Amino acid sequence: MFSRLDRYLLKAFFPTFFLCLLIISGTYVIIDLLQKLDDFLEMGINSFGVASRYYAYLFPVIITQFFPAITLVAVGIVLVRLSRNKEILAMQVAGISLYRILLPIFVVTVFMGFASFGDQEWIVPRFAEKLEAMQQNTFDSDVQRNLLVHDDENNALIRIWKYSNKTQKMDSVFILSRDENGKKRFTLNAKKAEWIGNNTWVLSKILKHVYDERGRWVAPVHRLDTLEFVSSVTPLELGKKKLDSSLLSLEQLNELCEKEPDNPKNKVLFHSRIAYTLTHIVLLFLGIPLVVGFERMSKNIFLRVSLCILACGVFYAVSFICSNLGNTGMVHPVLAAWMPIVLFGSVGIFFFDMMNA
Repeated sequence: MFSRLDRYLLKAFFPTFFLCLLIISGTYVIIDLLQKLDDFLEMGINSFGVASRYYAYLFPVIITQFFPAITLVAVGIVLVRLSRNKEILAMQVAGISLYRILLPIFVVTVFMGFASFGDQEWIVPRFAEKLEAMQQNTFDSDVQRNLLVHDDENNALIRIWKYSNKTQKMDSVFILSRDENGKKRFTLNAKKAEWIGNNTWVLSKILKHVYDERGRWVAPVHRLDTLEFVSSVTPLELGKKKLDSSLLSLEQLNELCEKEPDNPKNKVLFHSRIAYTLTHIVLLFLGIPLVVGFERMSKNIFLRVSLCILACGVFYAVSFICSNLGNTGMVHPVLAAWMPIVLFGSVGIFFFDMMNA
């Protein structure tokens, strides 16, 4: 059972949490709405109904993406307010350790993590097809971004930053080819690529790295103005609309991994989904010491909150980088998924242990 102190802290936390949820999700919706305003205006009288359905389908996705960050910001605001009013100091003077004060916050955060996981597993997949259909039929242009496809011709993964279905041109292309043993054969970094038919793309402004039979890089780097690249990846394949794998459940991702064993993106998503359940706790370990743990920052409220938000931003940035490395096969999918959790979790526990409890 929760004590009177626990109920007091939770009573302060939940209104702040829902207020942060409203502000952050509302800001996201407003920015997205402004970007799609022209599309909605073209619908005329149906625009309100379409927008209502679209953001109703999108809201569970927003919750999943921002739940850990919202939790951390809400906890930070509550602790700053308690610290400013000397309430935390009064509790410690009464003989209650900082760890005991924070216990109900961690208990609730664990349940928040399970709620976020449940949202991703049962609610998001339920509306995934409807959301994807609305995005493709209503808002999508001829341009696709951040594509990852497998090239059977070269046993290669191709990462495309931007592709135009209309002009059949690519921008910023990375190609990683491997031999039958999984060792690197070569990598290509091209600024642009254009389809010329006969299963051929013309790459331009290329950096080519060649590897030996052991998978070790062989100097020098080859710089090429143009290169014809024969590939099984065609504009017809790139033009196919697929359901965003990030909207799938864990079971569906596992089935996709078995169906496409050569595509590391699915494996990264699968392991990231499991690792994501710990994100709430990791961010708390990382952010709480920056808010109430160190006396030197106790007089500067804005600095504490800013550092808390910055730590959250750095975590998401590192997670994004690791995912990209895993998607291109440069890092093992399990390592790519768990590296941010292990790294920031270790740093957070170290900071948490150093607090003036």
